[in-house]
Amino acid sequence: SDGIVDEVYYPRVDQANTRDFGLLVSGAGGFFSEEKRDTVSTVHLLGPGVPGYRLVNRCSAGRYEIEKTIITDPERPVLLQQIRLRILTGAIADYRLFVLLAPHIGNQGYGNDGWLDSYKGNPMLFARRDDVSLALVCSAGWEAASCGYVGVNDGWRQVHAAGRLTALHTEARNGNVALTGEVRLTGGALAADGSTAEFVVALGFGAGPAEAAQRARMTLESRFDRIQVSYVRNWTRFHEHTRGPAT
Repeated sequence: SDGIVDEVYYPRVDQANTRDFGLLVSGAGGFFSEEKRDTVSTVHLLGPGVPGYRLVNRCSAGRYEIEKTIITDPERPVLLQQIRLRILTGAIADYRLFVLLAPHIGNQGYGNDGWLDSYKGNPMLFARRDDVSLALVCSAGWEAASCGYVGVNDGWRQVHAAGRLTALHTEARNGNVALTGEVRLTGGALAADGSTAEFVVALGFGAGPAEAAQRARMTLESRFDRIQVSYVRNWTRFHEHTRGPAT
């Protein structure tokens, strides 16, 4: 809703594990923009009856445009977002982009653990509550990352106040937590025209942190285009062989 992912369910369709999962953009001169509040969003389906989406979110101030393709991996419990940030005013070096995730594991905002760690050389943000864990990883890598308590020292408050992460907390235990990662926009994420950055963010789930991280890592190492083709094909075949209720 509002151009971002809100609830993500695992391992059952009645168990939401996130409240929202969106982007923040900051820039020179104190510019701050929250994707879900400060853009005009357009939603496109990837195919008839296919629960996969292409979102185009245009900054209300005309500074940037974000295009996201959102699917899940047919082979494992991983949500994927292929993200393109296009700068419309200024240069990409004038901006910072942050992924903001609010875990509410098991439909609960309290009692969540969040922390920063690496898994097989990949820096990841983790959250856990009871027997469900999630791992968040970015193909471009994190320039900086922090785990905080919502309304106290979370990434939203830091970026809103200073345009960047000013206090890098490696963990936030037993509370209402938020995970924030600044995307490394240079290097492999930067397109040849210098005004667009493209990367993939994977959110994996498992019974423990290592399982969630391994699933996210395996999915991220696969080509996004291949996963998308498989996802759309599987749903199309499902509809071809499924009949609606008798009338």
